[in-house]
Amino acid sequence: MDIRYGLLVVILPLVAQATDITLQPEGVGGGGLSPIGSFFKQSEIDISSKNYWKALNEEESGEKRIHNAWGQGATVAFHSGDIAGIFGVDATWNYVIKLGATDYFNSRGVLYSSGPESKKSNAAGFNKFGQRNLRMQYIEGDSSAKVRWGWLPLKDIGVISDSSRLSVTTYFGWYSRLAFGKFSLQGARVTKSMSRSSPDSEHFLTNDKKTIRALSSLDLRWNGAAGEIRYALGESSDYLSRHIFQASIKPTPMLTLKSQVYLTRALSHYREMPETRKDFDRRAQHFTIEARSTSPLWQTRWAASYTRAAKKSGVGTYPFHMSKNSRGTFNGMAKAGNDYNRDREAVLSGLVGYKLTPALTAGITGSIGRFSYQSVPVVTGEINAFTRWVMHQPSSKVLSLLAMVGPGWSYQALNGKTPKLADGHPIRAKSFASELILEYKFKGL
Repeated sequence: MDIRYGLLVVILPLVAQATDITLQPEGVGGGGLSPIGSFFKQSEIDISSKNYWKALNEEESGEKRIHNAWGQGATVAFHSGDIAGIFGVDATWNYVIKLGATDYFNSRGVLYSSGPESKKSNAAGFNKFGQRNLRMQYIEGDSSAKVRWGWLPLKDIGVISDSSRLSVTTYFGWYSRLAFGKFSLQGARVTKSMSRSSPDSEHFLTNDKKTIRALSSLDLRWNGAAGEIRYALGESSDYLSRHIFQASIKPTPMLTLKSQVYLTRALSHYREMPETRKDFDRRAQHFTIEARSTSPLWQTRWAASYTRAAKKSGVGTYPFHMSKNSRGTFNGMAKAGNDYNRDREAVLSGLVGYKLTPALTAGITGSIGRFSYQSVPVVTGEINAFTRWVMHQPSSKVLSLLAMVGPGWSYQALNGKTPKLADGHPIRAKSFASELILEYKFKGL
């Protein structure tokens, strides 16, 4: 590793702290500024740096594989003021430096793969303008209309979502939102994406790598003091269609109860794929119930989930994403990589955290799942210890550290998620995962 790359880990936070580049707004509603003047005077520039290390040691293929990626990222985000309170722009620039990698690094989603194989020699940094879009809004009392077009992140918008490592997954297309009181309706249609670990613009693909024209989605929500109800539907053109139902209630200020239902159906292009490329045959469902409790010192979260994803030729799985090169909305606890989504798999998940100091939290999280294959019970699981330290500083500066480490147990697989059996029992596969994130944010005012 070049020593200058290691120094960047220390230097970037200091530069962000020493450089005050925020453009201050002059009063609410423009403070007498001209419509064009508000575009510049009310703009914000946010700077952040993130050091990300993510590793996995596993043997599901029958041989020991180490997936390790380490990188340093910097982000500059520009958010303009609104011309006449209506028109604005957003742009985000990301710069990522490779600090270290092994073979199979690409599964960690941290570094760019400059070649077709996941060899450590292909691991590289990258830079890109991940977000660049035009926005328009109209607000009147408790009603509003908003539209964005261009490259933009989409967090849980209908069936489409994004993901973040050293940059955020972004999509090309449009997004709109109508809100009236406690109700909101959101919609999006996107045709390309840029991965969280790549500067390349890519089309959406089927499992057999055929192009999908677009992802489309709608999202209807009701938010009240006592809870939230949400219904979303969406489609990856002629490939998969999906419905999502989510509801939550708060019986007490410290207790939240949630339920989630995910329904996915195969469309024509999916049904035409070779059997070996399918996750399930015709339909797949995932169901989750959850209880979350918070107090000044403790936080707990418990969930139970169940999957149905029948497949004749092996163990079927519920696909979290609507296509390759996209991310799907999934808010259940039963998600760790591609695990806990197998046909007839029941999963229990839990998290317990304790606030040691106002800035430091430590705890344990884990999941255990069980399904059957050829009448043979198969158990998988993991447990992780975690700690999170967050220090808020003056002028909206935030320094945070997250660490997580722990073992897991699964099985060796033939293809997809179908277990290898020996003497009527699945062949065990152990794993050990670790993650470390150091992040510094300097947020404009």
